[in-house]
Amino acid sequence: MKVKLLAGTGIVGMMALSGGAHAGGVAPVWHLSGNANFQAYWIDQEAVGLISGGFSSDFFYWSPTTSVSAVNLGGPQEHDWYFGVDEAELELEVSGSSDNGLNYGFKIGINANTTDEAVADEVRLELYGRWGTLQLGDEDGADNVMNYGGETLLGGAGGYDGDHNDYLFRAGWAFFGYFSSSNAPAFPLLAGDSGDATKITYYTPRLGGFQLGGSYTPTINSGDNFKADTAVTDHYGVGLNFDRSFGNFRMRASAVYAAAEVDVVFGPDFTELEDIAAWSVGAIFGWGPVSIGGGYADNGESGRLAGGYGDLYETHSTYWNAAAALELGRFYLSAGYFESVFGWSDTDPESVYKHTTVTADYSLAPGLALYGEVDWIEDAVWGDSLVNETTAVILGAQVSF
Repeated sequence: MKVKLLAGTGIVGMMALSGGAHAGGVAPVWHLSGNANFQAYWIDQEAVGLISGGFSSDFFYWSPTTSVSAVNLGGPQEHDWYFGVDEAELELEVSGSSDNGLNYGFKIGINANTTDEAVADEVRLELYGRWGTLQLGDEDGADNVMNYGGETLLGGAGGYDGDHNDYLFRAGWAFFGYFSSSNAPAFPLLAGDSGDATKITYYTPRLGGFQLGGSYTPTINSGDNFKADTAVTDHYGVGLNFDRSFGNFRMRASAVYAAAEVDVVFGPDFTELEDIAAWSVGAIFGWGPVSIGGGYADNGESGRLAGGYGDLYETHSTYWNAAAALELGRFYLSAGYFESVFGWSDTDPESVYKHTTVTADYSLAPGLALYGEVDWIEDAVWGDSLVNETTAVILGAQVSF
């Protein structure tokens, strides 16, 4: 959930971890924050289309976004009403400084949902000063953090950058036992995103509104799993953004790029996958309580088949989005649109994903918010071969501190 009205209204607890300040330095102090929510969903999905492909050993099927598996053959469920706790998090931040002026700290993000498999979500150390900020550990990279787009403005449950992966069924395909996707992207996220995988990130100081950042992630793993091999390795993410106010006008803009190696061999026909090479630009403009923004991204052929059958296709994947927001006292209103495209070639039918969202948030008290969201989704695969039209209504309440 993205509740804009709660920023700055939390109850902050600051306590010393050790008695008194060290000579010439500041003893570490900690700050605990967190949130939990409850959401009620009403979902209506109508998925129609072919279930078989052109070969006896390949087929299309409907699957929930969280599990692409042939076990889910038979089509999406009609959920109607159901309840969920989408978010329950605690975040501990510690900060201190040395006698030579070096600032340091760490952050631990804890997922507290009853269904979460991993307790710790983000764990990273941080060193910072006039020279900039260095982050070491499990945290989002610069290509993610520095990006601006319409999703930045959305409230409610996040709209097209929110919770639809919890309920949305998408079409997939299997080709000689290899499960993949012909779907257009469903989120404003660059291909090969490193997420919270263990990495090193550096951000420059912000000068004249401009800031640079860069990240390096050896493998797309986190925690002790960094020792395991992964398909995506040597991930680099860089970003440049601008954030400055001119009286009542605020301008934010960004350009980010991500690249990585993909080393997967499937056999004589599927010799390899394309390396990751993706970029995005975006901007947000605000005048007092009104803000508008948008973004565009190009994933190119990132992660798609190369060699063998892959040489027959020139795949492409892009998306764009836009949003507007209005803040009126305790109310925060937003609306947005997201559209993405995936195509195998210039002549084959494209897959197109369209997502319209409207959200409303109300700050009932400091740290307590109510919100609602309506989403209209049209997910078409391979032209009109498979189409899922979804309407979702989400009502929620969140407590944060």
